[in-house]
Amino acid sequence: MKVLTLLLTQLLPAAVTADKTESSLKSLSSFTQEYSHTIPTSHPPLSSPKRNIQTSVSAHSWPTTIFSPLCETFAYLDKSSSLGNKENEEKNVRNENSWNYLDGIVKRGGIPALDDWVLANIGSLDDACANNEGGSEATCTSSNWSYDNSTQLAMQSAFLSNNLDKNLLPLVLSLRAYAPTCEMYRSLSRDAAISFRLYHPESGGSVPAAFAILSRVTYVENAQGKNDTVVLGSEVLLDVGDVVLDNALEVLEKLSKSASDDEAANTERELPEQTPLLLPLPGETYHPEVVDMPDIMEEIDYDDFLYREKLAEWNEVKDETIAILYGQIGTTAFGTFYKALKARKVKFVVRHMGHVAYEEEVQSGQQSLRAIPTALQGYGVRLDIRNVEYKAFDDGQSEKDGDETAAHDWNDSMHDPKSPARNEYLAGINLHKVMGRFDKADTAPLPEDLQALQTALLQSHPAQTSSESIVPPAWKRRSLSLQAATVITQSSDSLKALQGISQNLPSVAHALTSIHVEDTLKSLAQEATDLSEKVGAVSPGWGDAPFGFYINAREVNVERPSFNIFQLLDVIREEDKKLRDLESDVRPMLEGAFGALMGEGRGKGTAFKVLKDIRRGIDMGVERLIEFGKEKNNVEGAEEDGMMLDGPAEPEKKPRIDVGRGGKKAVVYLNDLEKDPEYQSWPRVEEMMMRMQFGQGFAARRNLFTMLIVLDPTSGNAHPAINIMTQLVNGQFPVRIALLIVGRDDIANKEASKPGPFNNGNRPFHPSDALVIIKYISKKYGGMAAISALANGVFQPTGSKVPTVKEYISSYVSVLSQMGVVSPNKETFIQQEIQLLLTFPEEDDDRYQAAFDFATKKLLKPGMSFLNGLPFPDASDPAFGVGVNEVLRYEQNNIMGRVMGGEITDDKPKPKSVYAHLLTTGDNVYPTFHELLRGGSDAEYAPMSTLANDLSLIIPHKKNPVKIQDVDAFFVIEAVVDVDGIDGLNMAMAFLDMIDGAPEKWHDTMNVAVAFRLVIEKEGVKGDPTKGIGYNSLFCSASRLRPKVMKRAIETIMAEDSYLTAIHKLKNAKDIDQESRDTLDDITTWVSKCSNRGTTDKKNYYTANGRIYSPVEGPFGPFLTKEDVKMLVQLELDKTVGMTKLIAPKLLPKDGKVPSKEKILAIHNAIALSQTALNHVFSKSESSALSQISQKASSGIVEVMESVESSKERNSLYFSWNEESAKKKLQVEVSVILDPLTEPTQRVAPLLLTIRDHLEIPLKLLIAPRQIVENRLPLSSYYRFALDPTATPDTNPPAALFSNLPSNHLLTVRLDVPETFDVQQSFAIQDADNLRCDAKYGCGDKAHILANGGEVPEGLQSTGDIDLTQIEYSLKSLLFFGQCYDATTSSPPNGLQLTLDRSKLPKQQAFGEVQVNPDGSIAYVSATDTTLTSHDHTDTLVMKTVGYWQLRANPGVWDLKIAENSRGAEIYHMVDGSLSPYGRLIVDKDAASFMSKSIIMKDFTDHRQLLIVKRNEGHEMSQLYVDESELETAPNDGNETVHVFSLATGHAYERLLKIMMLSVTKRTKSPVKFWFFENFLSPSFKESALFMAEKIGCELEFVTYKWPEWLRGQSEKQRIIWGYKILFLDVLFPLDVKKIIYVDADQVVRGDMTELWNLDLEGAPYGYTPFCDSRKETLGYQFWRDGFWKSHLRGRPYHISALYVVDLERFRRELVGDKLRAHYQQLSADPNSLANLDQDLPNYAQHDVRIFSLPQKWLWCESWCSDETKAEAMTIDLCNNPEHKEAKISMAKRIISGDLFEESWEELDAEVEKYYQEFLSSKQ
Repeated sequence: MKVLTLLLTQLLPAAVTADKTESSLKSLSSFTQEYSHTIPTSHPPLSSPKRNIQTSVSAHSWPTTIFSPLCETFAYLDKSSSLGNKENEEKNVRNENSWNYLDGIVKRGGIPALDDWVLANIGSLDDACANNEGGSEATCTSSNWSYDNSTQLAMQSAFLSNNLDKNLLPLVLSLRAYAPTCEMYRSLSRDAAISFRLYHPESGGSVPAAFAILSRVTYVENAQGKNDTVVLGSEVLLDVGDVVLDNALEVLEKLSKSASDDEAANTERELPEQTPLLLPLPGETYHPEVVDMPDIMEEIDYDDFLYREKLAEWNEVKDETIAILYGQIGTTAFGTFYKALKARKVKFVVRHMGHVAYEEEVQSGQQSLRAIPTALQGYGVRLDIRNVEYKAFDDGQSEKDGDETAAHDWNDSMHDPKSPARNEYLAGINLHKVMGRFDKADTAPLPEDLQALQTALLQSHPAQTSSESIVPPAWKRRSLSLQAATVITQSSDSLKALQGISQNLPSVAHALTSIHVEDTLKSLAQEATDLSEKVGAVSPGWGDAPFGFYINAREVNVERPSFNIFQLLDVIREEDKKLRDLESDVRPMLEGAFGALMGEGRGKGTAFKVLKDIRRGIDMGVERLIEFGKEKNNVEGAEEDGMMLDGPAEPEKKPRIDVGRGGKKAVVYLNDLEKDPEYQSWPRVEEMMMRMQFGQGFAARRNLFTMLIVLDPTSGNAHPAINIMTQLVNGQFPVRIALLIVGRDDIANKEASKPGPFNNGNRPFHPSDALVIIKYISKKYGGMAAISALANGVFQPTGSKVPTVKEYISSYVSVLSQMGVVSPNKETFIQQEIQLLLTFPEEDDDRYQAAFDFATKKLLKPGMSFLNGLPFPDASDPAFGVGVNEVLRYEQNNIMGRVMGGEITDDKPKPKSVYAHLLTTGDNVYPTFHELLRGGSDAEYAPMSTLANDLSLIIPHKKNPVKIQDVDAFFVIEAVVDVDGIDGLNMAMAFLDMIDGAPEKWHDTMNVAVAFRLVIEKEGVKGDPTKGIGYNSLFCSASRLRPKVMKRAIETIMAEDSYLTAIHKLKNAKDIDQESRDTLDDITTWVSKCSNRGTTDKKNYYTANGRIYSPVEGPFGPFLTKEDVKMLVQLELDKTVGMTKLIAPKLLPKDGKVPSKEKILAIHNAIALSQTALNHVFSKSESSALSQISQKASSGIVEVMESVESSKERNSLYFSWNEESAKKKLQVEVSVILDPLTEPTQRVAPLLLTIRDHLEIPLKLLIAPRQIVENRLPLSSYYRFALDPTATPDTNPPAALFSNLPSNHLLTVRLDVPETFDVQQSFAIQDADNLRCDAKYGCGDKAHILANGGEVPEGLQSTGDIDLTQIEYSLKSLLFFGQCYDATTSSPPNGLQLTLDRSKLPKQQAFGEVQVNPDGSIAYVSATDTTLTSHDHTDTLVMKTVGYWQLRANPGVWDLKIAENSRGAEIYHMVDGSLSPYGRLIVDKDAASFMSKSIIMKDFTDHRQLLIVKRNEGHEMSQLYVDESELETAPNDGNETVHVFSLATGHAYERLLKIMMLSVTKRTKSPVKFWFFENFLSPSFKESALFMAEKIGCELEFVTYKWPEWLRGQSEKQRIIWGYKILFLDVLFPLDVKKIIYVDADQVVRGDMTELWNLDLEGAPYGYTPFCDSRKETLGYQFWRDGFWKSHLRGRPYHISALYVVDLERFRRELVGDKLRAHYQQLSADPNSLANLDQDLPNYAQHDVRIFSLPQKWLWCESWCSDETKAEAMTIDLCNNPEHKEAKISMAKRIISGDLFEESWEELDAEVEKYYQEFLSSKQ
């Protein structure tokens, strides 16, 4: 017993106490993936077999060859140029990494084994390149070349200097992350080879090892001012000998001359089609050593005065020759082409050919000898334990009598005492491994106590195996999460334990309930849970269980089933590049600053600490950084306390302008909801909130919103805000309308004009007249009359001429008369009254002057409008309507939040004025308007200028300077000027004037230090390049000169023809003091390179800590004013204060002394430039891959982890690995908070292991188990995520393997794949929907075949494991998806038909009339057509819901079009545009129009596309759907095809589906076409069903759709299928399918479906059959007869969804699909709703979407319909009976038989089986 106790002490967690030992007799190892039921086969203790299931996914149409690692490494390196920059993905940005890699490959020389592969000499691959770590030329030995050899060659040639890349590249190669890029190259290579007749697929033949297409191109400016590339002609080279290449180049150069002659002769010349085979794709880069001047401008010596001349000379070159090199990387042929093109300085890009002939090798069904399908990873596999309440599997297997392997009574068994301990897990314990800890594993015979233990384990194993698959009751599950955490914390490898428990929960849940949990762990768990809530790390789908995954503190969404591992790896690379860029930019500057502060060469360690603080600021994010800046504690204390958040930071607030206070006389308020009698019937605020819960409007008798319109009634310009006002008022929106009437000319002239003498009403109308009229109308008829007059166009333009007062009054009164406010017989009287008021105005009426003063003070002008102080876009903004909607949504949410928070109530009331309250509280209220405030969060930031030095700063002189230790924020304001033009130099001088007059304070309450810097945008100056050098030297030493002297120097250089003359004049200028002249002399004698910023497309602009500002033309010109500086400081202040607080303490003197001027400059420069770098990083984050997989902003995860790390006692729930390296380099850091028992944890666990063990980057994990678990546990699912970093296609193919599963479960397979994957089953012997074991033969594929009386095929016999089930899936295609909007309305064009086609291939005649032969001779060939090699095509419709669309494609270049000859093509064309961060549609008024858009599929990441369409002229009001009156209503005369839709999953339902298909075809007189949803069908069914359809005389087509990410998903497979059945009917079928009949798979049809097809639905979009009520014994089960459903239906019937008919034209036109999806999205938020999704949803939506009730005869179901009604039934449905359970097949045999049926179900089944056997014979 002592030995037993000792063993248990070693084995069980320390938390298990002695009294718990017996109940906790489980090995911790049993909870890892090693958990096994295996015991020797000679003495099996189990009556049930073991069970292994393996699932794999492959792209069968993508060949993997021994070249694949070489190509994929090239693609990986090539992508590094666009990381973190979405724009670079669409540009040809230079990337030296990928070219260095190819240079290295080519330098090694061609590898004979790879050359042999190209020649197809399989079996003679005798030579292979030996591994060569030294990097010299590789030698060759006689060994076969393998995939692994290529991988090693690729790694050696990549020259990776970054540690992350060294670890990440092997991982992405194992994941095949860049296989799509190589497949795109292969696709283009194949198209090129076929198009140029280099390969003939119909006759086979060889493919060249390499070839090049050379094209002569010119650049033509288009209407948008951009250059289009035009191909003049092209040549194809199969050889690049000196003569061949030179001749080809010569021929192409002549084309430029020919084109020039044609242009001179004014003749048109037919040019080749522009195809991707000839031109580089966006993102493809030329070799950097062959590019021309603009690409290497940074490499030219700065002091080279000939630079400008060289650049001008280059700019004159219009034509050039470019090449596309197609070849096999690593071969001799490739290297020859590569070196030749490089030597001739030909611009070229590389495309790896791959296995071009793969399609022909496999089309006959044979396996390729040189390639295998591409095995993929990055997907999840879920094995769900099925509910077998209703038997839904195929009962083809007969019952077996007896069992030869009867269970042995293991209670009498014992372990052989002569043998050592068994090396296997029995009852959860491996005694052999336990004894191995004491080096006694092989002890034999066993001691008595260990013999007893081994026997006990052997005897108890069957019982435990049975019990462990039993789900514990709810009361025992309450502490399951804590118990799992206990096991994990005590494990030797916590991550493996986490993975084992989370992914095998059904097997270990029962055992976990026995684990004792210590109180200390409960306390730590509560703390961890609290921390997760504070940062918002919760998983709503799992009962708000803690979960958050962060990369550099950016939360990444890995919770969804469509989690994309490939995007995650991109994020890691982006974040790493961001840190490396930050380090390379900022670290030298910091080290320089500390060198100035501490002495040359000192302070590098401190510099790195500050660099880490900057990185920490980035990790904190903008909101948290602002919050930190406002905290009172200091940095050191904050670090110790963890700087904890009270909760998630609020999102950034929009700026408000105080346009309320000070406008008492100036602003005219037209209505008052709180006082005007017309609003007295409106509800109070509290009542409004209650009404809104029932779908009523946003109306209350409070001035919740105030809309101010700044209006000039004389301008002749319509103000769009008036239309918005009208819509809001008519919609009973609680808005108060206010007008500020002021003249535009008066604002421009800075003086309020006076109206002239009245002159009997013949003087021009003046803005002040409008004030008088408004006051009169409001007083006499009420404010609503004035509002209505505005809405009816009183102040709308009347033409270019300003009307007279009399004309205006007449127009105004006429409008009032038309409105019924003024009776016609009083019009003249009213006009006279108004004229009288204007003739004799009140002497003290100064309202117009007050309006002018108010507008001037607030910097307002006509065209502006505001809602509660939030600025709307300017009236001239084309996107005014979209911007208004954005502001309205924001403010509605804001007001709602304040109402719900009790800040706005009707008590007393509170506050007295909502308007005043909003304009006097909050941080984002500004006293005056400024153009900067209109941009909101769209601010643009420039990167830090790495050349900027301390001496270039100008700090204005102050009488009372603030001590540097007391500064709250440091700013650097830069003027980036183009010294090559007068505008830039004038800007520089104005900038110096502004500095010279700088105020004492830049902010009212904060100590802000502002320094200024002049920066040159470009180096040179036309005429005298030395002037640019001079300006630069001057600017670089600006701190040494006063601003006035600087200005004088600039003026002198400008005025003189020569820079040398200007210097001479300055040295002798009498008006400059001697000290300044000496300084100028010193400055101008040396050349400085400190000032240069060419980082944006802008010209002459300003930056404030990187924030770009370009002043608009105004009263001060385009120059920066002090007011501008103050506004920039105000806008950037909060985060700058936070950053200053973070890093200043390490830079400022500790002794409190004031440092020298030089040190102050260094400190100021370091802090401000650090903030600039920070701002630039923040501004870039939205465009990164992170934005696609992240839904939340940065949070306080940094502080959370710091608080746990800094705790005095070790937290057993906190783990960290791979801490930041001692090399003092910034590293990507991953932080995770999770509850161990959630579905997201199942998914993320293997990812954490990969991050820790393979990427080796810092990883922090905080386990936060729930104290009490309710029902949200993945208790019915096993899970695996395919992520094996060691996988290789040939020796270790990747797969998701489930080992040693319990054999008593019925399992169904479900895949979690990235949103871009279209995956379908390609191979399975067993029914993947119903995986079960046979008691006699076992669980695997072999066992299944044997159990069904079959013979195991030879191919399967070699696989070994009889218990292995293999299921293979195929990646059929990838998905493009996105949104489509109408540019005019900013709304989706619902029903617009889109098509996607392979980008067109060139025709032979498009390539000129000359051909260069391999021997160098030139042949003249005749023009012949070459057709497309394949015509891939797919189409879809645009949804109304978010404008969503999706299309399928394989890697390649595709043309996205509006479907030709469609209604949409008549109405719309495409235009370029974008979406702002707030969703505003931005379309340039001069945007180019086009009918197709080229898009590229080349990776696994999200391919979201924004498609903007614009209406064609004459179709401004056209609709995509024809009017109902135009619809064809003629009945089916028997010739029209009847379309039938259905779906199924599992072999049993596939069997039923075929029988349904047969019965419909037999009974229907009209032609029938079936549309089957293919996502869940087995490959054997699809092939055999097509065969049967041909035999029985019907058509069959498969349709598919991918559940959109934005639509709430379902977790159960059956509910997913139900969703597909109803939610996407509007987009599943082509537009020419006008009607569809859905028939459940388990139905048999007795009647002619033509009758149902012709049935009049009486205007309803679809018709369903109501549930029968004739079987009285089941009426009690009809839940819709009482309760919620009875009250909701209000007398309408509840319909069954087994059969329905859909009028698709009406369905689409009435947006029924969008309505159903909206109802679904709302209802599915409650997991308990929509119990029968496909049925409940349309029945629930009947109030919104009418259902036509079909006659009862159209669906008979035994469960609900009486036997007497069966004779009339047109269809028989095998619906489940609530009273008793019966298998589908046995039910079918019983019900569908007898005299009522022409054929019984068994006869139909036999006929289906006959066709299946014929199909199998045809295959043989």
